[in-house]
Amino acid sequence: MTEAKTELPEFNSKEMNCVICENRMFYAEENLVHVCLEENHGILCYFQPDSCWFAASTDTALKLGTMGLKFHYIPKDVFENANIGKGFECNYPGNAPKEVKTNSG
Repeated sequence: MTEAKTELPEFNSKEMNCVICENRMFYAEENLVHVCLEENHGILCYFQPDSCWFAASTDTALKLGTMGLKFHYIPKDVFENANIGKGFECNYPGNAPKEVKTNSG
């Protein structure tokens, strides 16, 4: 049985594409984590220091397993309690946000 090879970023790299949907992942430098919020696969995070994935969807977690990747299944509400996913959008230069809310008065 051959193990699937998935290209991972160099440590502390700020750019990575999602292994499921191939979209560019948001990078939180302070946490060394890449995050993809594509609705089709649910919340998916990659933690660089231990090269581990965190999935909020059981189907996505199973897919990571078939790809030979180290992962943890974390229920979606745990991510939402940490304010990840619920109403959060990742916007990059060149991608216009759908709505911008400010706290100024």
